[in-house]
Amino acid sequence: PSWTASHSDTVAKAVLDWAVDRGANTYCHWFQPMASSGVRHGQTGQVQNMMMAFNRTTNDIEFDFDGKNLTKGETDGSSYPNGGLRATHTAGGYLAIDTSSPIFLRGDTIFIPSAFVSYYGAALDEKTPLLRSNAALSKHGKRLLAHLGLDIGDQDVISNIGLEQEFFLVPRDQYYRR
Repeated sequence: PSWTASHSDTVAKAVLDWAVDRGANTYCHWFQPMASSGVRHGQTGQVQNMMMAFNRTTNDIEFDFDGKNLTKGETDGSSYPNGGLRATHTAGGYLAIDTSSPIFLRGDTIFIPSAFVSYYGAALDEKTPLLRSNAALSKHGKRLLAHLGLDIGDQDVISNIGLEQEFFLVPRDQYYRR
């Protein structure tokens, strides 16, 4: 969304106020990394940071959490699948906020759901392929709707996962034979 570029400091201030009111002093970018086998079902990774900084002028501890802290993070990506050797400057793993998932609080830490990618944009987690698939479904779903004469404007096509329900139409006499 556009707020990540234009209003991230405002959103970060609101998140900080919400978190501090609930006793938080730490934030983490929370992600679901793939392991060397390519799958790491259910396990998570997190990069934790304090939302505080030491003010050298006043010797006070102050809250320090801005839009950059909220929207971006970085971790060592060298432990994750990379498709071969790479230069040191490209070994980083980069975290970006997943705006489709809610931020939540556990104990004194706010968890910021994040996507985890390599320097060149390769997915290092289980969520990035899902987010990319959702974007592709939305893009091409809008194209399909346009061809059918339905204009949804700037709205996205949203995919949902739900329970499947099957209905069987059985003639009444066959039903009673059971």
